[in-house]
Amino acid sequence: MLALSKAAYHGAANHYARVHSKRYPAYGKRLMEMRLAGQFPSQVFVVFEWDIARYFPRIVVAEKVPINDLELRYLAGLDVTLAYRDRDASRVLELAQAVLSVNPHIVNCLAMDIPENTILKNLAGEVML
Repeated sequence: MLALSKAAYHGAANHYARVHSKRYPAYGKRLMEMRLAGQFPSQVFVVFEWDIARYFPRIVVAEKVPINDLELRYLAGLDVTLAYRDRDASRVLELAQAVLSVNPHIVNCLAMDIPENTILKNLAGEVML
């Protein structure tokens, strides 16, 4: 029989609680129910603000919720667009990494505050129109 010290037991219990106590962002539970029912939205937006992508399947990530605490498994295999404004740009990389960890089909990032006439380039340095 394997004996655990009290500290090791509590450490393992705390790890289990952290792993299994993920929170659904707004509309996340609805998307999970759709997926479990066999429905697959063609595109899901992941946003930080309520007024972005209101007419599309989306989840809204609250400002005060740590991104690592979010339940995102229902995004697996889907086309995901992270749409954000400049004030949330500091959270986008962490959110993108969390989304990528559940294996979506595609992840796009859409900066909503890009000034007009800005030239965008892809990772290969090619101008995107």
